[in-house]
Amino acid sequence: MKGKTTPIIIGTRGSELALWQANYTKSVLAQNGFQAELKIIKTKGDATQQWNLSFDKLEGKGFFTKELEDALLANEIDMAVHSCKDMPTESPEGLEMAAYSNRANPFDLLLIRKECTDTSAVLNLKKNALVGTSSARRKAQLLALRPDLVIQDLRGNVPGRVGKLADKKYDAIVLASAGLERLNVDLSAFEQVALKAPMFIPAPAQGVLAFQIRENNTEMQNICKLLNDADSAAITLIERKILHDFEGGCQMPLGVYAEKIQDKTHVWISMAAAWDAFPKRLHYVFAPNELKNSSVATQQLVNQLKSNKTHSVFISSDLYENDYLLRALRAHQYQVNYSSLIEFSAIDFEPITNADWIFFSSKNGVKFYFNKVKKIPKGTKLAAVNQGTAQALLELGGQVDFVGSGGDIFQIAKAFDEVAYGKIIFPQAKKSLQSIQKGLTQNKDVHTLVVYDNQPKKEVALRKEAILVFTSPINAEAYFASHEVLPMQKIISIGNSTTKKLKELAIEGIHTAFEPTHWAILDELFF
Repeated sequence: MKGKTTPIIIGTRGSELALWQANYTKSVLAQNGFQAELKIIKTKGDATQQWNLSFDKLEGKGFFTKELEDALLANEIDMAVHSCKDMPTESPEGLEMAAYSNRANPFDLLLIRKECTDTSAVLNLKKNALVGTSSARRKAQLLALRPDLVIQDLRGNVPGRVGKLADKKYDAIVLASAGLERLNVDLSAFEQVALKAPMFIPAPAQGVLAFQIRENNTEMQNICKLLNDADSAAITLIERKILHDFEGGCQMPLGVYAEKIQDKTHVWISMAAAWDAFPKRLHYVFAPNELKNSSVATQQLVNQLKSNKTHSVFISSDLYENDYLLRALRAHQYQVNYSSLIEFSAIDFEPITNADWIFFSSKNGVKFYFNKVKKIPKGTKLAAVNQGTAQALLELGGQVDFVGSGGDIFQIAKAFDEVAYGKIIFPQAKKSLQSIQKGLTQNKDVHTLVVYDNQPKKEVALRKEAILVFTSPINAEAYFASHEVLPMQKIISIGNSTTKKLKELAIEGIHTAFEPTHWAILDELFF
């Protein structure tokens, strides 16, 4: 492509991060033979950094973009570079979004002063910690996970916010990972907790740069093709379509995250009525043919989350009254009953010594192992199949060195295989499928340690709730040994092994959680 004879004028905000983004764009253009110059434009959002206002009143409403758009319309600049998450979902008349960049790290990062950490707690954060963020979305999700936290607004540019944490004005703060990584901010003084989906849903299009030009400018349209990432654009458009469908009502704390996994596109949504309300959550999988006309599906998802319809739910597990899942359902007026359909019993065992790793595949494995083994030898690393099991270890004071993610047990095994070494012990149930062990190819010094037995209860009452949640294959086996699915009952499975058992029992229409966690179950409950 032949370069322009005059430099391309790139409009940008003046913050350090905005300048990084504009200079990145300038360098990509230069690599393709185009000269560019930057023009710094101050926006209302920049001025508002000094005001006593919370950004949840501003983001997505043009406070960081309007002046740039005005400069485009006035022919003062040729292109505006934006953080896509700051953009309104519709461009002003005469402007268009011409390209979307490849996506940087889309997730949020919790930074904690090291003296404020508590590895036994969710998010590794001490009780009643003071957390800085001005995002209503982040506030709602943080309080859902940790209702004891004290949230206080945090303003300023990225380095300034980190500086406020270093100055001990907060115990912890939450920032977008992409900005921290782009600016190469030194975070070595802080404990870092990655807030990844599906546990914590980022802002729509977080991590993506948007390139805006004047409509029908063929020359700039062709130039912007050099900046566009087709895969990122497809994902971004889905997230922004959902954001658009939510607009028109009150400003709500909204997280949307889409990810292509194999040939399907997964979407997670977190929506709360206010920053201090418990979010509703939802997970949906687009088949490839649905993406061509996604408007119907995205509107259906939005309508589902806006609905006030409630149901009765039975969960086949013994839960604590402050469990995330119970608090979420009760916050949205669901009637919840819960009880395990399994009888557990300890099995006496001789501890295996000199292990390099101990891998726990369930919270019960943690419980029965530590009932006998009171202390882990120094140097032994701990691994957990998922976040729920990891939390059980953290509550006992353990340091978890590996946590599996997702619902594919063999992918978890593969990921563990890449970091594990030496002698590995697996404390498990007598009837364990030993799926992780079977998935290991590099590590061979593997020892299964039977620490408990679990048997289905023989007498199980009929459940008439509208939704039945099965948290293990044995729970499913216990229930359907005596009962059938009632008309209009919805069946939710915690994971693939439970789904497999339900299918063996001829149960149809199963909704399987993406991963075996309470938030993933919640995603299926609200759909």
